[in-house]
Amino acid sequence: MAGSKKPRGIRHDRHCYRCRMKGIKCDLNRPRCQPCLQQDVPCQYPQRVKWMSEKTAPSPVLKSSPRVSPSSPSSNTTSSISTMVNNQYDRTNLHANIPVNLYGFIDLLSHFYQEIQSSKQELPDEAVELISRTLSFARSRLQGTDDKDSIQSHLTALSNLSRVIESAHPVALFGIGTFAMFEVCCGSFGQWHRHLQGARSLLDLHCHNQTDMNHLTRQIPGLADVLAYLVWFDVTGTLVREDGALIFNDWHRNCLHQTFFSSVGCPPDTFDLFVHLAKLDSESQSQSQSQSNTPESNIILVQLSTRAMNQILHLDSTDTTESGLAAAVYRYAGAIGAFARLNRPRHENRTDEYSHSSVLSDMVDRACGAISMLPTTSRFYVHLATPAYLIGQHATHAGQCEVIRTYWRNCRLCEFPRYPDGQEQCERHWVNRGIILGT
Repeated sequence: MAGSKKPRGIRHDRHCYRCRMKGIKCDLNRPRCQPCLQQDVPCQYPQRVKWMSEKTAPSPVLKSSPRVSPSSPSSNTTSSISTMVNNQYDRTNLHANIPVNLYGFIDLLSHFYQEIQSSKQELPDEAVELISRTLSFARSRLQGTDDKDSIQSHLTALSNLSRVIESAHPVALFGIGTFAMFEVCCGSFGQWHRHLQGARSLLDLHCHNQTDMNHLTRQIPGLADVLAYLVWFDVTGTLVREDGALIFNDWHRNCLHQTFFSSVGCPPDTFDLFVHLAKLDSESQSQSQSQSNTPESNIILVQLSTRAMNQILHLDSTDTTESGLAAAVYRYAGAIGAFARLNRPRHENRTDEYSHSSVLSDMVDRACGAISMLPTTSRFYVHLATPAYLIGQHATHAGQCEVIRTYWRNCRLCEFPRYPDGQEQCERHWVNRGIILGT
């Protein structure tokens, strides 16, 4: 129709996440639509998509992908990247209501694709195709299809990703982040560092410091959110593996913000403790037994004790809200991880082993209680995988094992099954420690 304007939003994007992914009609009722109410599952709505002003003059862009060498100055690299948004565009509002989870990540990818379609800016053809193909692959995975078309979608997305990585364009980080997300959910628990290493290598071509990263994330909407997922996966995976092999640096982790921590239920100071524990694991890999008894190592242990006690002091046993229970699980996991490292033998004769074991067992009991109280429909539930794993590693009796076993079982029974071998890893550990009998 002549003179018609673009709509302010795309109709199907107003549906809640579950109805949209299931392909069913959503009645748009808030706070919970009827289909979600009938299934007794959480109901979350995305923020409506607003079209960018057509009167805003586009910023100059380059059509070709930048080819970057590791030695290239970062300022030259970032200046050649397509400027996706103008200075007046509020990037924060675009992603403010997108939840931090698998569905939210795909919605973030969808928002970015809509952004590059509706704006006047241009990206290299292979970069646009990557986002389109990756989005199709992700939606196919969410719908649980496992037919020939789904496999072809997976292979096509991987092929597109390889081409964009070859061109060193930072938009490839969206593709890497998507495959990393599914590796976390569907791969071997804790072993999700392959994609993270690829992301770090690509990011190094564009960012040498915090200033470079800030400049890059201002130019590409949604990239800061993708990086937040990646650095979160880095720390949690390193804790599970206990190898201390952190991939990202401290300044990379600055992209994590309060909204992210609130979404996953983790207090920021507990995450700082997780990073500290991962770094200690790295240092312990290179230390000999004699080095562990130096004055410097004793100072480190005192600091670790202080950090663990700080987590315990911040626990609020009266807070039985979902966010309060999730925070308690994280804090207990952090304190348990710290006390466990304090309990590692540093002398030939240990006289305090029993007292340490008793403290650990009591904390595991309390942590298991918090996990049991949290509803499986809570938005925090699936985010507790890493603390649940860490707590389970220090279980001392069958009752604690059953709580952790139930957690993994519930995650596998989610609408999108997660962590297929989390329980198996814990069971193997319990058998080796003689807590349960092997089959």
